[in-house]
Formats: sequence, C-alpha cells, structure tokens
Amino acid sequence: MMVGAMAKSVERTDIDGLVQRARVEAEALSQLYELYYERIFRFCVHRLFSKETAEDVTSAVFLKVASGIRSFGGRTERDFRNWLYAIAANQANAYIRKSSRRQRLLAQAVMSMRATAANSADYSVEPDWPMLYAAILKLKPEHQTIITLRFFENLKFEQIAEILDAREATVRVTLHRILKKLRKYLQASFEGEA
Repeated sequence: MMVGAMAKSVERTDIDGLVQRARVEAEALSQLYELYYERIFRFCVHRLFSKETAEDVTSAVFLKVASGIRSFGGRTERDFRNWLYAIAANQANAYIRKSSRRQRLLAQAVMSMRATAANSADYSVEPDWPMLYAAILKLKPEHQTIITLRFFENLKFEQIAEILDAREATVRVTLHRILKKLRKYLQASFEGEA
C-alpha cells in the first residue's frame, strides 16, 4: 500500500515538473499533449457529438494551450488539468454558439445512434441515446459542460468546481437542478412519442 502511494507521488511530481518545464521546453509541452490529447478529444466528442468536429476543437484547444503556456500561472498537474479542461469547455461552447451546424450535429448523432440501435439485437439494454442527446442540447452550454464533465468524463464534483472556478456545493446544487430539467425534457419527449 505504501509503495503504491509513493509511486503515485513520484509520478505526480514528475508530471508537476513537466508542467513547469512546458513553459520553456517544447518537448515537455509535447509530452503533456501526448498525456492529455485523448481525454480532451473524448470530452469534445461528448460535448459536440461528432468526431470530426471534436478533432478540430481539440486542435484549437491545444493551440490555445501552446500560445498561453508561458503565462500559465499553475505549478501542478492538477492546475494544468483544470486549466486544460476550462479551455476545452470554453472552446466547445464557443463552437456551439458560433455554429449554425448545431442542429446538423444532432441530426448526425441521431442517425448514427439509430443505425447502431437498428443493428443491436437487444433494445432494452441501451438507453435512447438520440432522445438523451436531444434533451442535453436543450440545456444551456454551461449546463451541458457540467453534464459532460460529470457523466462522460467521470470527474468528481471537486474537480468540476475547480475547472469551472465555482464552489463544489454550487456545482452539486446546479447538477441536481440540471438533472430535474433533463428529466422533464425526457419525459416530454417520451410522452410525445407515445
């Protein structure tokens, strides 16, 4: 048990050093990119429902990181991760706001999910993803971010609060309200199909 904790501490210290070196060393920044690309890409896919769009936004995120790393004030891996997710959330939200393709992204997600469901033998196991995505898209972008960080990225409330620069209790209460709203949207959609 003690050895595992020590190894984790050493690993975190190594990443902390990497974060600090990334301000002046391209190689260190490249290593951080390798460590975090998949996580940020996955976050963007869940927010934007399109791999192609997520690739573009993820690229924009890392370009923003590269241009801002010298002025980044954090010193630890945790600081960097929170900064990175905050940039990713802002970039995804900006894309959604500026894009008139939002409805087309949803339509693509719906068609993709329906095609997957049509090929599935057991319909009772899978949730109705198109309906869920449609309901999530009715939420404000900030609320979509909270849902994505909590349920698709499996982040703890403390981490979400740090990323959003909010209090943990505020995130918990906000998520509770978001879920109530989401339930209403889903209920209305379900009743509309019947």
